[in-house]
Amino acid sequence: MPEYEIDEQLKKYWEIVSRQLSTEEQQTLEAFLEEDKPVFQDAIRKHPVKAVVFASWLQTDQIIEFLKPSYPYFDLIKDRFHCRMRFLAYFSLSKRKNVWQVYNSLSDEEYHLLGFKQRPTYEMLREFIYERIGITQFIVFFRWVVTNLIMYLKQKGICVGEETFQDATDKQSLKHDPEAKYSGYYKHSGYKMDSTIDANLLIPLDYYPMGITEDEGRNLIPSVDQLRLYGISENLRVVDDKYATFENIAYCELRGIQLYYKIAKHWIYKDEGEPGNIRRLYQRYHRCDDFVVGADLEKMLRYLYRKGETEAVGSYFRNRRMLEYEEHPETYLEICNNRSRIEGEYGRLKLTAGLDDHLGRRGWKQFLFHIGKTMLGIVFAALIRVQHQVFDDLGNVTYIV
Repeated sequence: MPEYEIDEQLKKYWEIVSRQLSTEEQQTLEAFLEEDKPVFQDAIRKHPVKAVVFASWLQTDQIIEFLKPSYPYFDLIKDRFHCRMRFLAYFSLSKRKNVWQVYNSLSDEEYHLLGFKQRPTYEMLREFIYERIGITQFIVFFRWVVTNLIMYLKQKGICVGEETFQDATDKQSLKHDPEAKYSGYYKHSGYKMDSTIDANLLIPLDYYPMGITEDEGRNLIPSVDQLRLYGISENLRVVDDKYATFENIAYCELRGIQLYYKIAKHWIYKDEGEPGNIRRLYQRYHRCDDFVVGADLEKMLRYLYRKGETEAVGSYFRNRRMLEYEEHPETYLEICNNRSRIEGEYGRLKLTAGLDDHLGRRGWKQFLFHIGKTMLGIVFAALIRVQHQVFDDLGNVTYIV
C-alpha cells in the first residue's frame, strides 16, 4: 500500500477516535501530550543536554520542504517527515559514525520523543538519509538549513554575513586510500574543506569539499555568490593571502566587499594598477560601441573588468590595501588577525563536533559524508537555538552529548 494511502487510513482512524471523545477528554489528552514534551533548555556547561532531546526541539515545518523533489506524493505524506527530519538532526548531532549505530542507540521512548508513533525500521531511516537526501546532496541540504536559519535571525533583526572569514582545513585520510592525494604542505594524504564563517555569530554559511592539493582560492567567488543567493549583504571578508588573487580581489571590491589579507613580503606596487595607467588602458577601448567618454575611475574599473582586464583592476585595489597597511599597520593587522578566530572555530570543530574523528572508511564519498554530517550538526544546533529565542553560542555543540 502506498504511503499516502496509509496516512489517509490513519487520519480516518484518528478522526473516529476524536469523535468518540468528549471536549473535556480531548483537552485532557492534548494537555497530557504537551506535558510529555520537555521544555527547551540550552546545552551549556552547567547543563549538558542529550543529543536526542536537543534534536526533539527542532521545528521542521520549513525544513521538510526540501524533500518535495524526492517524494512524488509529498503533500499527502509530509506529516510523517517531521520525525524523520528530527532523526536526521539527532544523527548529525550525535558522535556516532553511521545510521546503523544511531538507529540502535535509541530506545522506543526516545523515538517517541522525536515524534515517531512507534519504533521505525532501520531500512526506512537508511533510505531517507542515504537515498532520499543522499550524501552528495548534504551540502545542498546544508544550504537549505542555513537559508532557514538566516530567515529566523533576520526576523529578530540580527544581521548575518556582513563580515565573514574564509579559510580551509585539512582532513587526513586512511592509509592506502586510492582517491586521496599526498600534500607536501600538510605532510600527509587526505582531503580538505574550505568554509566561510560569519565573523560575529561564528556559524558556517557555506563550505566546499576539496582535494588536499587543490587551490582554495578558487572557492572565494562561488562563496561570495552563495551568500548573495542567501540575500546577505556582505561588507567585509578576511582571508589568507592564498585567496588574494587579482581576480578574487577585483571581484569582491567591485561588489562592495572589502577584502582583507596579509600583505606578502614579496609583493610590490603594480604599475598596471596606478590610476593613470588605468585611464590609459581604458582609452584603448575608445572604438568599442559601449565605450563611455568622460567616465569616472569606478566606471572605468568596472568596464575594464568586464573586458577581462582583471590583473589591472585587481592591482589597483591591491595597491590600495598595501598603502593602507603602510599608513596604518596596526589597524590593518588587527583586522587580519581576527582571522585567527576561524582557526579557533576549526579547533572546536575538530575537538567537539567530530571533524577530527576517524573517517571510518576510505574514499571521497566517505569524506563528503563525514564533513557533511559535521557541518549539518552545527547549523542544526544553531537553528534549534534560534527557534527557541537563544542567540548566544549558536553553533556550539560541546555540551550536546
